[in-house]
Amino acid sequence: MSHLADWASVAVTLALGVAGFAVAGNIRRDVKLRLAERRLAAYERLWALMRPASPYADPLDEHGRQLLQGAFTDWYFAHGDGMLLERVSRNVYFETKDNLTRPLGLLTPMESRARIAELEPSDRQRARGMLAQRQLSLLRTQLKSDLAVFGTPYGPALGPEDRAFLRHCGVNIQQQPWRETTTIDPTT
Repeated sequence: MSHLADWASVAVTLALGVAGFAVAGNIRRDVKLRLAERRLAAYERLWALMRPASPYADPLDEHGRQLLQGAFTDWYFAHGDGMLLERVSRNVYFETKDNLTRPLGLLTPMESRARIAELEPSDRQRARGMLAQRQLSLLRTQLKSDLAVFGTPYGPALGPEDRAFLRHCGVNIQQQPWRETTTIDPTT
């Protein structure tokens, strides 16, 4: 009889263990779902801030870039939105935000800095605004990838400066959503 009781005890323990794993799995899925919903709301707020630098707008001047950089900083701390950024997206976010107001000699990537430095001083402001528009577009594409919304990145195919910027931020350009827009060229 004790042998039967031992087997019954094992069966009950096993059943409780399986039930515990099932409940834990459901809790993890629920937490991930809530996190995804919060991330989507946070990204929607950030996306709205980028309207002045949309591809359809004129390139931002220095004052516009300063305002946008301030709005990005406010977004990061409001509602805990900044902590919802995935690691790679956080890198792209900070590099893009910081490039809005960085001195020319500190712009990233180095390729963009060199190209803009070679321009006439009167043309640099517009080039900085165009660089901001492009990097913000790259940021939006990276944010969409966090939400598993894959599509073709908006605008021209990735150029050498884009690839250098994304690599600098730790983005693997051989993965979605970048993979389809890049050709493997070891020199860039």
